[in-house]
Amino acid sequence: MARMMKRLLKPQAARKTWEGRRGASLIEAAFVVPIMLSLIFGSIEFGTLLHMRHTMLHAAREGARALAVQGMSTSQAVSDVFELLPGDPDDFDFEVTASAPAPDDYDRDCVVEVTVPYTDASLGDMFGLFGNDRMVVRVTMRSEQ
Repeated sequence: MARMMKRLLKPQAARKTWEGRRGASLIEAAFVVPIMLSLIFGSIEFGTLLHMRHTMLHAAREGARALAVQGMSTSQAVSDVFELLPGDPDDFDFEVTASAPAPDDYDRDCVVEVTVPYTDASLGDMFGLFGNDRMVVRVTMRSEQ
């Protein structure tokens, strides 16, 4: 017991035990830090895409509601949708299409579709994962006119 206490009290013994651990901590950090950063930035990117989809869905619903309930023209509904979409129209490549039924159509569905490239909707496509794919939101409402 006394020999163990003497060893613990010597600074050289404590230094020797930590010298071997210094390199192991650096290697562990080299493995863990990239994984943690990927998880953090991946969750931020997912949240950004989810927010964009939610905003597009809200704009498409308002456009479909304008067509179905208020009886607006398709060009008015499209302009309403563009007003609700985020950012400057020059920053995003949004495409909005709207269709309203003719008065004698059996199918009384008003359809509004909003699309945007994933590369515009995301913070940055660093690895080219999205390619030329587009995020598509489509809303259909029954016309009340």
